[in-house]
Amino acid sequence: MSAQHTPSQGVDAGVEVSLRIGQRVRHRDYKGQRVTGVVRGLSLDSDGALQADIALDTPIVIPAFNEFAATNIYRQHVPAHELAAFDDRDELVAELLALAIRTEAWTVAVEKEQIARGERYELSQFVHDLRTAIAKAPGIAA
Repeated sequence: MSAQHTPSQGVDAGVEVSLRIGQRVRHRDYKGQRVTGVVRGLSLDSDGALQADIALDTPIVIPAFNEFAATNIYRQHVPAHELAAFDDRDELVAELLALAIRTEAWTVAVEKEQIARGERYELSQFVHDLRTAIAKAPGIAA
């Protein structure tokens, strides 16, 4: 006897996508760089997957390599499920995370100076807490 799927079993699979032309979105692309832009078009590819054409806020710069010149990418055509609605809070979190990374580096330098002078240092726990907080945000880091 085989089991049949019924709606009461609570199986819920798939991808939920809500996009509109003119919407600000964010995406991770070249080497994990977080990019933002505006949806300029939506289309279906040959497999029926939803694609979005994005005009980027700032170009993705691919540096020169060997005989190839540097390349600036101003638009992306990406699968819609790779996009997320832009949220100003993401920008704030990214900015705060960047400050935390700078603070962690500064406190490590200060602590090394204190150790070199034979002074008592108390920054170790602070640095540990900063590193722990930074590690929790790999998907947000700019």
